[in-house]
Amino acid sequence: MTRGLLVLQAGAGTTIQDLGRTGYRRYGVTGSGAMDPLALQVANCLVGNPFDTPCIELNIGSADFRVTTDSLRCAFHGGDFNLSLNGLPAPVSTSLRLRQGDIISISSARQRIRGYLAVEGGFELEPVLGSCATHVRSKLGGLDGGPLEAGQELVCLETEAPARKEVSLPYELHPKTRRQFRVILGPQADRFTAEGIYTFLNTTAFRVDKDSDSLGYRLTGARIEYIGDGNIVSDPVVPGCVQVPASGHPLVLMADCPTTGGYPKIATVISTDLPDLAQLPPGAEVSFRAVSLEEAQAARQKRRHWLAELPNKLITLP
Repeated sequence: MTRGLLVLQAGAGTTIQDLGRTGYRRYGVTGSGAMDPLALQVANCLVGNPFDTPCIELNIGSADFRVTTDSLRCAFHGGDFNLSLNGLPAPVSTSLRLRQGDIISISSARQRIRGYLAVEGGFELEPVLGSCATHVRSKLGGLDGGPLEAGQELVCLETEAPARKEVSLPYELHPKTRRQFRVILGPQADRFTAEGIYTFLNTTAFRVDKDSDSLGYRLTGARIEYIGDGNIVSDPVVPGCVQVPASGHPLVLMADCPTTGGYPKIATVISTDLPDLAQLPPGAEVSFRAVSLEEAQAARQKRRHWLAELPNKLITLP
């Protein structure tokens, strides 16, 4: 009998995500995928999965699952959620061996709001355009193309992984909350006044708006000043682009962003920093710092090296 996890309760926006679909933006299909892909990859590493294995993504809210298979290894990583097993506290960022009937509960988060539940071997899912990532607006991927709901069951794939002891992420490798984010100016920075660019880079009181979601993070606070009316012919956009609509308040595009947009883009958040921005809840303060393309590339290479070395840095438990 190979089953997996029965959803007892799922918070709003709890979905199946992986690292997203690539190669289809030219056709108007967004990449989707995890809001914090680094956290998803760490969760997978803890259970011995390939980094791109689909996981359950939680967004602020709580969730409860019952194990419906004889034995299951899982790990939860990301955010500042609390974990419990059969009503007793359980460690996060640590692999756990669960038995049939066990109930795993994940509490609501406050300061870091994205978390990922990985199971050894992954779930039995049908990829759509090369990915199992859920895009709710177009009903692509995941389980029936939508958020998880109570009563749904996720079937786990059988795994032939060798027996091993459980592992944990060292405390010093746990993520720290970032408030300042590195950006590369452009591609339409010339559509803004010098004062507008100064305001963007020197305002320390941008705040994440309550209407922010997986499409984009709206920021309130100082207004960014245009040159002219601020309109452009729609052109390609990607996650991390910082658009400035007519309101003058920045909008940082996130994982589910469209493929084109008609607002000028003052900057792009570098790919290594965007997951940290995705962790911030409404009301969190945000600021930006301009960096060179070379610095952004160096940060990306450092992140790749960190991930490559991660399996060797995990702590083996007694």
